Amino acid sequence: MSDHSSPQQSPSFLDLGERLRQRGQLEAALSVAQAGATRYPTFAAVHDLIGRILADQGDDEGARSAWLATLECDATHPGALKGLAFLAFRRRDFGDAERYLEAAAAASPRDTSILTALDRVRSMRPANAPEAINIEDPVAGLLLLDNQGLRLAGGLGSGQDEQMADAAAATAAGAAREAERAARLLGLGAWQHLMIEGDSMRTALLPVAPQAMLLLRRPPTAPVGRLLAFASRAVQAARTWLGNS
Repeated sequence: MSDHSSPQQSPSFLDLGERLRQRGQLEAALSVAQAGATRYPTFAAVHDLIGRILADQGDDEGARSAWLATLECDATHPGALKGLAFLAFRRRDFGDAERYLEAAAAASPRDTSILTALDRVRSMRPANAPEAINIEDPVAGLLLLDNQGLRLAGGLGSGQDEQMADAAAATAAGAAREAERAARLLGLGAWQHLMIEGDSMRTALLPVAPQAMLLLRRPPTAPVGRLLAFASRAVQAARTWLGNS
């Protein structure tokens, strides 16, 4: 009789392996995970678990191999990308850590822990200090607006005048209303951000407060993970600005 089970139907070894890992029973956890990998060699989650166990054991090379195997099964697996970033950070290779975290942020944009880690990695690189945020600067590419489309502060960046900024604010508010309506109809909950990609600009729209949102513009070459990490900090700065205004 052939076995048609799948790892999605039989994930018990993952739960067992993770429980053993959390209890510090690493050898037992590794045995369980490796047995699972033998049965399900293309199941990304089991290779990710092996990576975490080996990292706990201090076997960075083994963990790296396991997380690379995870990515062979799922090229955008956030856990493996975070794990590889952790190993890079541990060996103080902040450039590699940043690259893996940017990929993880692109794969899992709602995971604020990734954005926080990305900011931390960048802060460890003196030559790549976090970009300063000035909500009121009209050339910073940050536009704060209310839900009615009224520009509150900032602008669209160099070469864009106030009239264009006002028009963009009105358009952005309309787009946010449509996003909120679509999310409500589809039962998706509150919208987190909108991303618009064009030939000359990459734009993100994010809620800041119940009655305000932030429009962020960057060049099309800006990595999505880096843009979202900066956007997360910009939202916090905008909330502070609203609280002080």
